Amino acid sequence: MKALPNTSEARVLVVLWLVLSQTLIKRAMFVDSWARFRATCCRIVCVVMLWMVVPATAWAMDVDRWQVGTIRGIVRDAETRETLPGANVMIDGTSRGTAADAEGQFQLSGLEAGTYRLNVSYIGYESEQVSVLVTDGALVRVEVLLTFRTNEAAEVVVTAQAQGQLAAINQQLASNTITNIVSADRIQELPDVNAAESVGRLPGISIVRSSGEASRIAIRGLSPKYNSVTVNGVRVPSTDANNRSVDLSLISSNMLDGIEVTKALTPDKDADALGGAVDLRLRSAPADPTLNLQIQGGYTALLGTYDNYKMVASTSRRFFDGAVGVMLGVNSDRYDRTADQFSGSYSLLANPQRENKLEPSVASLSLRENTQVRGRTGGNAIVDLRIPGGKLMVNGFFNRLSSEGGTRNNQLDVNGRVHKYSLSDWSGETSIGSYGINLEQDFGWISYDIGAALSQSRGESPNNRYWDFMEEAAVSTALDLRWVEPDSIPNAFRNDSSNTYLNYLNIYANETKDDELTLQANVRIPIHLFKNRVNGYLKTGYKQRSRTRSYDVEQTGVGLYYGGGQELRNIIAETAPELGLEVQMNRFPLSYFMDDYSRDNFLEGAYPLGYALDAAALNTITEISVPYMNYEGQQSLGNDYQGDESVTAGYAMLSLNVGSRLMIMPGFRYEAEETDYTAKFVIGKEDRPVGFPVAYRDTTTARDNSFLLPMLHVQVKPTSWMNLRLAYTETITRPDFRQFAPITYVSRFGDWMTAPNTQIRTAKARNYDASLSIYQNHVGFLSVSGFYKEIDDLIYGATFVLLDGQTILPEINIPNITGAPRVNTSLNNPFTATVRGVEFDWQTNFWYLPSVFKGLVLNVNYTLLDSETKYPQFYTEKLPIEPRPRRPPFFTEVVRDTFRVGRMFDQPSNIANVTVGYDIGGFSARISYLFQAEVLRGLATNAEADQFTESYHRWDLALKQKLGRGVEIYANLNNLNNRADRNFQSSIGQYPTFIEYYGFTMDAGVRYSF
Repeated sequence: MKALPNTSEARVLVVLWLVLSQTLIKRAMFVDSWARFRATCCRIVCVVMLWMVVPATAWAMDVDRWQVGTIRGIVRDAETRETLPGANVMIDGTSRGTAADAEGQFQLSGLEAGTYRLNVSYIGYESEQVSVLVTDGALVRVEVLLTFRTNEAAEVVVTAQAQGQLAAINQQLASNTITNIVSADRIQELPDVNAAESVGRLPGISIVRSSGEASRIAIRGLSPKYNSVTVNGVRVPSTDANNRSVDLSLISSNMLDGIEVTKALTPDKDADALGGAVDLRLRSAPADPTLNLQIQGGYTALLGTYDNYKMVASTSRRFFDGAVGVMLGVNSDRYDRTADQFSGSYSLLANPQRENKLEPSVASLSLRENTQVRGRTGGNAIVDLRIPGGKLMVNGFFNRLSSEGGTRNNQLDVNGRVHKYSLSDWSGETSIGSYGINLEQDFGWISYDIGAALSQSRGESPNNRYWDFMEEAAVSTALDLRWVEPDSIPNAFRNDSSNTYLNYLNIYANETKDDELTLQANVRIPIHLFKNRVNGYLKTGYKQRSRTRSYDVEQTGVGLYYGGGQELRNIIAETAPELGLEVQMNRFPLSYFMDDYSRDNFLEGAYPLGYALDAAALNTITEISVPYMNYEGQQSLGNDYQGDESVTAGYAMLSLNVGSRLMIMPGFRYEAEETDYTAKFVIGKEDRPVGFPVAYRDTTTARDNSFLLPMLHVQVKPTSWMNLRLAYTETITRPDFRQFAPITYVSRFGDWMTAPNTQIRTAKARNYDASLSIYQNHVGFLSVSGFYKEIDDLIYGATFVLLDGQTILPEINIPNITGAPRVNTSLNNPFTATVRGVEFDWQTNFWYLPSVFKGLVLNVNYTLLDSETKYPQFYTEKLPIEPRPRRPPFFTEVVRDTFRVGRMFDQPSNIANVTVGYDIGGFSARISYLFQAEVLRGLATNAEADQFTESYHRWDLALKQKLGRGVEIYANLNNLNNRADRNFQSSIGQYPTFIEYYGFTMDAGVRYSF
């Protein structure tokens, strides 16, 4: 080992490392005693890292460091010339090596002059050994060609689907943590319309659907808001007005080069991902020019529409002898996502005909046709410039999801004996954009990357309109509707259009804006010790994320049911004589606004759509009514908020390969967050100005938290075909915007309200992961992963009754109002929540079978999940007043606390995905099966009233035929079994609380690529 030279570079690196680590540790020490203990541990880690890295750094920074050589290469399929990402490259006789990147390229730097033998391996291919001569200061370029492994001399054609599957497996094995990867070829082989559906094929992933289309994902049974989403490593802001989830249905899966889901975070990743981190990857330009075109049409069975379509185009090329690469892509699609929806609410009543047994009785039904057309447009551009030792990359990504439609609702209030018909007309757009620049260089003795990115999300719904008609006394009082079957309820209502009157209309608009600016820098120093028996690197970095977010609502409306709106009714009758309305009509009957629209297959014929409202006529009277509408301040101002968030992060991690069998990666991450949000806080009655029924004041809340998060990853490779990964990580999740922003909403009658918790804390989890991966040529890829999570301060929704003189939750911002309203708020759970599970994944193809059977492909994964959470709850108890007074009241009410034990929201107990494929010649077929067990959607005060989704399963089929010269035709058939989404309540039995029918869809198209 060479002595430490007296160089300014070495002193600068050591000083920077000490300043960064000690600054982060000192800031974290102010948190709590546990943080101080971990800070001490991190100091020890820092000393160990310095002890190990300084000699290696000094060696690397010797005056002869510029004389070391570099091997830069690319690994390809010998037959197809396709690159092989994730290929393993090792220097023979040492533990020094690397893995090929997403473009199949690798680099080994800091090599002294001499001859090196490279062992290059790739799952599913024959390994190769390549001898490379390196001279002082030379850059040696090599190309390694690997041959697909067979059991006989016969020629084997490796299909794109099989190659894509192998690429995902190799990249997954090459990762330094526990990941699941979907390659571009895997994405295209299944009929997935968006990124959420593609991710949903992976183990441990469940999906949340909207009108039959996946929109969000839950990782390992943790809700979508607990996961992070990035595009090429750049964070995507939330697309939801209320929580931190990202709607992945915005993103067409055809734009992606791959998807990576990280389930055990490393210190260099954002820590706010309890479930995992999803990275949507965009590919930079490869060496050879490419052009891809795709055009398809589609069919939706529910309404018999044929006007669905998708168009995708991408091209890439390198210029100036490969120094500059340009990749461009655009996409556009349109899908009819109309769905029929049934909702039912029930009461449990004692049935005297069944020995007073409690049985469900229909309280209300809602029968809705939700027409909706969704369209995605987007594009991406990546420009990379190769510079000495690295590259400069500029990328941009934009996608917009537009939706328009309307909802016809036939609402039957059994308890109130009121019949309502409503119609809504709406449109909206949601978009995400990510724009970044990144510079990276590798000098052999040190490498770095620095980058800046701007991410944006926008949500806008500018002109939503709503109308409803009401019929009172719609059911004869002589009818007893208790315990009547739900499908018999509509026939009990009178359905008298002449006695059903226009009740209310409004115009509603909302807008969400979210901008996030990210600056980051990372430094990586290679380590080579004990004659290359110990190799690795030290990596450290800094990141700053700043976001600005706002949500704005505007609503105006007017009621026309009773006599107070006589002047407006007269103006409408005079201004729009074509409607046939008469001046001085005291109410407007439904019969003047009926449409002849009808459907025989509404809710599969089990329930009537009822009277259809004429949207054109209702829009006419809305335009006339605009000057007379009332500004609804409670709905508008009471929901607005705006705020700023800042996250400062630093980390350090040390990765060491001890021989070829063991990898140890300790490290820590420090994150400090600051939030500052402003909203309209409702002022209580006693504080309002005279004559003002509702008043507000601008209120600002600030939060400041910091976390020191130690992590440790270990990999053990007992054999060349087995890999055991172990990990301990600590992660966090920040509260939703509406949980701490000072937004207070009081109902119209003051009987309930929502109140924020401005002192709510960020939740933190301790994660234990283990994953065993096995690959053998005939078995394929098999992995078994287990995990256990302990979550402290998990944020949950709580409800209690506000009683005078009782301040049970002083941290809740409650206005001064009279009465005993029900308060809905958010709290940190004082109990530790636990989540555990096991994931099985098997991917194989049967290339070794004789004759036509060698084309079989199989992908199977199964996940078993379990969780336990104690949910604190509150109830009201009456206590006698002692001594008993002479006059009432004789009792006083107090709020008590208790808890219920239940599972986590959005956590199914079982998830299964099975795909069976067959490839022969240019033909390819994939049939897939998805199963997802029931999911908790609503937690009540007692288990009998809990809400669940019903177990879900569906079949999909994808067919493809190559025609030659880069042309192929394909067909995708989705939801072959015509499965609907169903919800139920524990105590209701056979009666559903929600059903959504969306039916079968089919797409067919042509794809061209070269």
